[in-house]
Amino acid sequence: MSIKQESNLSKQSTIYSYTLMRRFYHSIYKIVLYYASLILIVLYKFDPSHWLPLLVSYPLLLIFHTLLIRAYFHFTIGMAMRGWSYRFGIFWSGFLPEGNASVRLVTKVQFHLFCIGLALILILYPWIPGTWLIHLTIFHCWMLLPRLWMLFRFQPYRKAGLVKISSKDTSCYIQ
Repeated sequence: MSIKQESNLSKQSTIYSYTLMRRFYHSIYKIVLYYASLILIVLYKFDPSHWLPLLVSYPLLLIFHTLLIRAYFHFTIGMAMRGWSYRFGIFWSGFLPEGNASVRLVTKVQFHLFCIGLALILILYPWIPGTWLIHLTIFHCWMLLPRLWMLFRFQPYRKAGLVKISSKDTSCYIQ
């Protein structure tokens, strides 16, 4: 094979060809707005004598979300969570896909996490104090609503779309 043919072959052959369809940058403006909204909501009618629910709600929800995602994969897909790992980020914290994952799968996981988590928090209403209920609900919605908003914007690409989550952006690709 000549060098000309090899260079032509390497230009034409690719294992994967993805086309970027939509990207949401995690800009400083969005990050400041994200945290400012949490601060305003939490400090609205904040009672300084109830600081424990404020400190414990977020880590407790991360653990709770982890257990729910593991259970979801175990009971629906019936396999281990290959390609998913625990990561911390601005808009995305918890078990997330390491590389590209189906828009459909990520949307299902996040939507079920939102609905089941909210239902379980509300089921605990008779047994937990009101401040715990409020803080758990605020943190749960604060964590998941931006994710669901981004995934909702990827819905036109649901059938063949792939989501890639990084520390700088959330992107949707089509194969």
